[in-house]
Amino acid sequence: MPALVLLVGALSACSGDGGSPSPEPATTSAAATSTPAGEGTTVAPSAGAGASPTGAAPTWPSGPTSLTRSTSPSPRLVEARAAHNVAGGLSFDRIVLEFTGGLPGYTARYVDDVVRPGEGSPLALTGQARFEIVLHPADAHDDSGQSTLRSPVSGGGLPAVRQIVLAGDFEGYVHLGVGLDDVVGYRVSELTGPDRLIFDFAA
Repeated sequence: MPALVLLVGALSACSGDGGSPSPEPATTSAAATSTPAGEGTTVAPSAGAGASPTGAAPTWPSGPTSLTRSTSPSPRLVEARAAHNVAGGLSFDRIVLEFTGGLPGYTARYVDDVVRPGEGSPLALTGQARFEIVLHPADAHDDSGQSTLRSPVSGGGLPAVRQIVLAGDFEGYVHLGVGLDDVVGYRVSELTGPDRLIFDFAA
C-alpha cells in the first residue's frame, strides 16, 4: 500500500506544471483568405458599407475582357449589388450580378462614355472613370415586359465603385454603367448556386 501511494503521487506531479496542454490554434476569419478567380470559390462580399479599406490594392489588369456564350432561353438578371471587401490582405469593391437560368456571356471595358442602347445618349455617372458591362444573351425583364430585378440596382459610394446604373435592357442585351473613382484593375469570376458573375475592382 505505501508503494501504491507513492506511485499515485508521482503521477500527479507529472501531470501538473510540466504537462499543461498547448493552447488551441488561433481561429482564422473567413474574410482573411481568398482564392484567386478561376481557381475555386471567391469570398462573398462584406455586408454593409461600413467595412474599412485596410488592405492593399491588388495589381489586376485594366484592359477589356469578354466571354461568349450561347444560352437559350436568355438568363435573367435578378440582382445587381455592390459592397467593399478586404480578403487575403487585398482591398477591393465587388459587384455581384445574380441570374436565373444560367450565366450570360459578357464584354467589360473602360469607355469614354456609357451610352444608353436605342437612345445613343451618354449616361451620367459619378466618378472620374466609366466602365461598361454588356451582358448577352440576357434580359432584365420577363415575358410580359416586367422587370425581373428583385430590388433596385444598389451599390456605390465605395472606395472605387462610386455608382452602378442599369443603362439598358434591349433585344437580349443588358447594359450596366459603373462610375469609378479612377481607372483601376479588375477581375471577373463566376459562382453557382445561385448563378452569379463577380466583378472585383481594386480599391
